[in-house]
Amino acid sequence: MKRVAYGIACGAVAALLAGCGAAEEGTAHATAALPPHALTPAQLSFLKFARVGDVEPASLADLSGTIEFDEQHTARLNAPAGGRVAELLVQVGDRVAADQPLLAVDSSDVKTAQAEYVRADADLRLAKNAAERAERLRAARAIAEKDYQQAQEEARKAGADFDKARAGLERLHLAPGERSSRYLLRAPFAGTVVERKASVGMAVGPESGDPLVVVSDLSEVRVVLRVPERQLPLVRAGQEIGVRVDAYPDQFPGRVVAVGDVIDDATRTVPVRCTVSNPDRLLKPAMFARVTLRATPGTHVLAVPVTALLSDGQRFRVIVRRPDGSLAEQGVEVGPEVDGRVQVLSGIVAGDEIVTDGALFAAQELAG
Repeated sequence: MKRVAYGIACGAVAALLAGCGAAEEGTAHATAALPPHALTPAQLSFLKFARVGDVEPASLADLSGTIEFDEQHTARLNAPAGGRVAELLVQVGDRVAADQPLLAVDSSDVKTAQAEYVRADADLRLAKNAAERAERLRAARAIAEKDYQQAQEEARKAGADFDKARAGLERLHLAPGERSSRYLLRAPFAGTVVERKASVGMAVGPESGDPLVVVSDLSEVRVVLRVPERQLPLVRAGQEIGVRVDAYPDQFPGRVVAVGDVIDDATRTVPVRCTVSNPDRLLKPAMFARVTLRATPGTHVLAVPVTALLSDGQRFRVIVRRPDGSLAEQGVEVGPEVDGRVQVLSGIVAGDEIVTDGALFAAQELAG
């Protein structure tokens, strides 16, 4: 009996060892059946996948910009004639109307301009009378043709001198016959005094470098963007934008006016000029702004969730599932963030299947 029991025990041990060997062989076959660089079913359960597709975004990009004066509605005023500042009539921040005086200047050129106008006016009257008399004499055949032509030429010259003298008064905003040695520097349009460097007693003249007064109509301001080269296809003239600044929660509507033609070699960006309506004067020049480019209806871009992107600080990549089920890292070139998704410029195409959640875990497992 002891021998039989011993034989049964040995057979059981042999059967157990054989069973273990079969189990190990089955596991080896199952592992070998997985494609290279594939995760186990348990690991795959931690991942979420989605197919890459086109999206129609409400916005295309968020960019940084700076609020600036609209140069089309900004006047940098200097003295049209030499003299000294006699009186300051406005302060920085004042709202001014069109043609409102800004400062007064004492100038000897005022008297000179008035005298030239008086002389030119008198010469023109005499020349016109002489030309009219020559016209009558010519009709009566009582004057030589050359004398008639000379009278007409003198009248034309006198007229040109008078126009020049009148323009001299208009340049100084003077009326003919004013008895003063002072002229007024006036605002060319309604706006706000944003800068004033003039002071009483300051010597001024047309050759002065800095403007005495700067007036700007701040009901419309300009926003200047520096758009990266790769994002240029997203921008076009006439495109709607939304502008935000830290001071206010509201968004200000605007539009792209012009896209630059020259790329900056150092930054690889292009200047883009936008205009923004500012009726309440809330936007101030030199403010930093965040600008959202609005997408036109029908615009489609290739985009992936932000969670799908991996980065080493220099390049971006995603985890792609191949047709055989294996996973692989794929480098991509990305554009701006689009409504919570990141635009993909190259590297993958619509229809590719990528890891949208758990990409970092997948990358670590593939690397291990």
